[in-house]
Amino acid sequence: MMKKPVFIVLLWLTLLIIVQTQAYSQDSIKQHHIVFNGYLKDMQTAIFSDFHADWINANLIHNRLNFKWLVSPSIAGSVEIRNRFLSGNILTGFSDYNEQMEKDPGFLQLSANIIDEKTYLLNVAIDRLWFAYTAEKLQVSVGRQRINWGQTFVWNPNDIFNSYSYFDFDYEERPGSDAVRVQYYPGATSVIEFAAKINDQKKTTLAGLYRFNTLNYDFQIIGGMVDQNDFVIGSGWSGQIVKGGFRGEASYFHPIRKMSDTTGILLASVGYDYSFKSSLFIQCEVLYSGNKQSSNDFSPRQISSSNQDAKNLFLPDYTIFSAVSYPLNPILNGSLAGIYHPKSNLLFIIPTVNISLSSNIELSFTGQLLRYFSSKADNTDLNFIYARIKGSF
Repeated sequence: MMKKPVFIVLLWLTLLIIVQTQAYSQDSIKQHHIVFNGYLKDMQTAIFSDFHADWINANLIHNRLNFKWLVSPSIAGSVEIRNRFLSGNILTGFSDYNEQMEKDPGFLQLSANIIDEKTYLLNVAIDRLWFAYTAEKLQVSVGRQRINWGQTFVWNPNDIFNSYSYFDFDYEERPGSDAVRVQYYPGATSVIEFAAKINDQKKTTLAGLYRFNTLNYDFQIIGGMVDQNDFVIGSGWSGQIVKGGFRGEASYFHPIRKMSDTTGILLASVGYDYSFKSSLFIQCEVLYSGNKQSSNDFSPRQISSSNQDAKNLFLPDYTIFSAVSYPLNPILNGSLAGIYHPKSNLLFIIPTVNISLSSNIELSFTGQLLRYFSSKADNTDLNFIYARIKGSF
C-alpha cells in the first residue's frame, strides 16, 4: 500500500513550501526556489467491435502535480504525482483492470488504489521522486526518474530501463525507474553514463552508455545486464539525410544462463521524418523483432499498458509505421498514422485531431482502429475512440 508514503511526501512538500516563503527575503542566488505546474484532463473512451454491439466505456479524470525544488545551482529534487479517477464498465469488461492500474513496476511501490469499487476507482501514484547533484561535467541522480536512451520515436530497443507503449498517448511523461544514474560529459557533444535500477521483483538492471558525435551524427553504444536475466549490447544513431531526420537503434539480448546457445534476441528500429516548408510533416519507421517467444496475436492490453519490455515491443517479425500531420490553421492540427504487421495482416489506423481552445486548454479526438485482413476466426476488429480535454497550469 502507498498511503503512508503519500502522506510523507505531501508533508515534505508542505515543509518545502514553508521554507520557500521564508526565503523570499534572501539573496536571489541563495534562496531556495520551488517550481510547480501540472494539468487536469478529462478523457472519455469508447471501445467496441461493431457500432451496434455492446460498448465498453470509461471516463478518466487525470490530474498531475509536478514539484521541483532547486536547492542550489548544483542540487535539485523533484516529486511528480498522478491522481486518476476512473469510472465506467471498463472495470467489469476487463476483469483485472483495477489491478493493472495499481501495479507499480518499480522497487518502491508508490501506487495505490485509494478507492476501489466495482465501477469506479481512484488511483494515486508517484512516478517521479528524485534528487540530483551536478558539479561541472558530472551529474548524479537518485530515485524514481526517466532514463531515456531511445533514439527512434515509436519503438525503442535501446530503452532498456523504462520502455513504453506508443498506444498510451495519454501518458506524455512516460514511465520512470527506481534507479541511480551517473552522467559524465567529457565534451560538449559526448556523454558517458552508468545506471542501475531495481524493479518490483527485486531484479537489477545495470548498464552503461557512451554517446558521441562524429560526421554530424550522434552515435551511442550501450551494454549491460537486464533484470538479471539477459546480457544486452546495442547501438543507436541520429542525424540527417536530405534535410530529414534519420535515426535508428538496435539491441541484442542473450540469456545469461545460456551463453553457449543461440537463444539470443535481436530487435532493431529505423526511422525517417521530414518537414516540408508548408509545415506538412511525414514520418515512417520499421521495427524488426526477433523475439519468437512473444505472442503472434495483438492483445488490447498493449494499448492500456504503459510499461513494456524492451524485448517485447510489438509482435514478432517486421512492423511498419507511417504518419502524416498538418496544421490546418493556427488552432487546428490533424494527423493520420498507421501501423501494419505483414505477418498477421494486421493494420492499425490512428487519426487524431487537436484543437487549441486557448494558450493552456486543448481539445483532442483520437481513434485507434484495429483491422485484420485474415480469415482467422479469433481475430476481431476493434475500435478505440477517445475524446479528451486538457488544461495546463
